[in-house]
Amino acid sequence: MLAEQRRHQIMLELQRVGQAKTRELAERFGVSEVTIRSDLENLDAKKQLIKTHGGAIALPVDSPAAAFEERMNRNVEAKRRIAQMAARLILDNQSIVFDSGSTLLQLAMQMPPVHNVVVATTAMNIAQHLMYRPGLDVHMIGGRVFPNTVSTIVSDADKAVGGLVAHQAFVSAHAIDHAFDVVDVSEDIARTKRNLVRMARRVILVADSTKWDIGASSKAFSLSRVDMIITDTGMPYSIRSRLDKLDVEVRYV
Repeated sequence: MLAEQRRHQIMLELQRVGQAKTRELAERFGVSEVTIRSDLENLDAKKQLIKTHGGAIALPVDSPAAAFEERMNRNVEAKRRIAQMAARLILDNQSIVFDSGSTLLQLAMQMPPVHNVVVATTAMNIAQHLMYRPGLDVHMIGGRVFPNTVSTIVSDADKAVGGLVAHQAFVSAHAIDHAFDVVDVSEDIARTKRNLVRMARRVILVADSTKWDIGASSKAFSLSRVDMIITDTGMPYSIRSRLDKLDVEVRYV
């Protein structure tokens, strides 16, 4: 089991029972207590749990980090399949932009070995996950930090990463409404998504089936601006039928 997978399982255990002991986790995963302490220190540094003497406890349920972890575990198998499909689109000698979000963090975890790839992202957790990977040149897109999405708010796309124009942008959605607009409850986040879309020649939207036909106050962009949509087969037939009529490539996983 990889370290990221083990840490994910530790977070699931904390969500289930609220606390965990170092010794018990070491026995469960068949690793040393030193390894588990390193895992807990890593997760504590990311503000995903609170490390204690002899173990860890879960964050308060109303904290932004706890809310993000809850989103990470919602429809997780579909998000993993979507991420695997999206990862196949990342090739050597490209520049790519990553939006923030739980599905895109899955994509970062699924990235294949690549050579000479520039990654620019608003997501602090994605940058942290990728920054030691060989073959990648990772840049944070600057802006005000937004804790709920563990990301930055981009106010000026032209100044972002020195005016980078990327081969591909991978973007997520809080929701897609009945008019097939990507929408959000925050105008700041909606504006950030518009700016990320402007930075790329090709735009890939990753959105699982729970995100569709839901309204929100701020429009980010229309699906007509997207080149490809990757979603899962849990999509209701009525939405899928309309979606298949768009002049956009749609891949179901």
